[in-house]
Amino acid sequence: MPPKQGQLLVYQKYVDLINYSYNLLQKFPKAEKYAMVAHLKDSMFTALKVILQANKVYNNQASRIERLNSLDAEVQLQKVLVRLAHQNRYISNSNYMEWSRRLDEIGRLLGGWIRQTVGKNI
Repeated sequence: MPPKQGQLLVYQKYVDLINYSYNLLQKFPKAEKYAMVAHLKDSMFTALKVILQANKVYNNQASRIERLNSLDAEVQLQKVLVRLAHQNRYISNSNYMEWSRRLDEIGRLLGGWIRQTVGKNI
């Protein structure tokens, strides 16, 4: 889905990731509903909140960089949890590849945002 006018591309990609992952999370074993699934959901919504917060920081580049680094850590955590879900066979190879591809794309967008913000700070 193309981003709406005025929306960050990383925000729209992240919303798309949440929609994609929700279908998969519903299929996890019951034993993981309050463990891995809860951690993934919490991390995804934390990351979405940080995207919105970082976008609202206008005059304090250090604060924006801090938020973007926090967001990067959340994305890295999600990559690890998705890899563990695949290793435990909670998701198929194709689901793992797609989920990882989406996280990698978000990571690249985030890296560009960080570089752009650091460049303004010099």
